[in-house]
Amino acid sequence: MNVLKTAKILRAVGPQLLFLMGRAAWPTMRLEVFGSENLAQAYQKHGQIICAFWHNRTLLLPFIYRYEMGLTHLVAMVSRSRDGQFLADFLHRFGFRAIRGSTSTGGTGTFVQATRIARQGYDIAIAPDGPRGPRCQVQPGIIKLAQMTSLPIMPVSYQVSIRRELHSWDRFIIPLPFAKVAFEMAPAITVPRRSRQKGLEQARQRLQDRLIQLDLATALRLRQRGKPGETLAQCTGSRKH
Repeated sequence: MNVLKTAKILRAVGPQLLFLMGRAAWPTMRLEVFGSENLAQAYQKHGQIICAFWHNRTLLLPFIYRYEMGLTHLVAMVSRSRDGQFLADFLHRFGFRAIRGSTSTGGTGTFVQATRIARQGYDIAIAPDGPRGPRCQVQPGIIKLAQMTSLPIMPVSYQVSIRRELHSWDRFIIPLPFAKVAFEMAPAITVPRRSRQKGLEQARQRLQDRLIQLDLATALRLRQRGKPGETLAQCTGSRKH
């Protein structure tokens, strides 16, 4: 079997294998929740959120959203690359949707599609330093999307006690079975419709600062006791999908 055929097979079966492996490992992990009041407040006030996280922390968030929050009405912004197709196929296993094309490079069509789906009641998930970096630097697309949709940006992050890091541009984190997961949400960021360039840049910098602060905070949270994972389901209020 040549390399090309092997690569095609891996792309075809990889998302399902990753989902099954993650589904088996997830019950062995201990989730500790911090900042749940921020999520509850955002849902109570707006009914929907734009979930923002660093690209290297993509893997566990679908499990948290689907199995702890109990929600499926989520659409993720995914690049048009082969890696993006892999991620889109992986997310489909949870019942989530994907928009192909990042807010950084997708052009007007990507924003229009995201805005239309947001009007249907979907939460939106974006890694604002993806799909190719620079690592841990927020690109302005997520701020523009928040301005267009009037949805709050919910910065989230997590740290895990047992993990591997890939030698990729983002140092992608692979949580391992039986790990403790410290998951934290910062206060939401809103972007007024009438914001000018200076206001948009201030919001971008605020989001970047909060995500960096979350990384530092969750590392310390591994030594602390948070709320159980079931707390997240209580934060969604009347949102039942």
